[in-house]
Amino acid sequence: MHRRSASQGRSSRIWPSGPLALLGGAAALSLALVVFSLADAGGLRRLSLLRRDAAKAEAGNASLRAENARLSRTVRKLGTRVDPSALERAARQQLGFVKQDELLFKFE
Repeated sequence: MHRRSASQGRSSRIWPSGPLALLGGAAALSLALVVFSLADAGGLRRLSLLRRDAAKAEAGNASLRAENARLSRTVRKLGTRVDPSALERAARQQLGFVKQDELLFKFE
């Protein structure tokens, strides 16, 4: 009979093996990816900036939609049957026209 010494019966592995080691490795890799995405300029910070820019663009679009609606109403008023008062109002407001007998005062 051969007796094994205490040091011979132990495994000389440095890293654990098996399903628990695989789970630990996956958790470490996941943690590293989270830290990288938080620190990277192209990660979550960029996503936040892009969302903020999209919100600003949407607000600008809402303003432009309101302006388009106003212009569409003006076009309808000036449409097939020309309303002289609407035409005059548009020429005065948008083009700065004045009548011949009017004086224009410009304040700057």
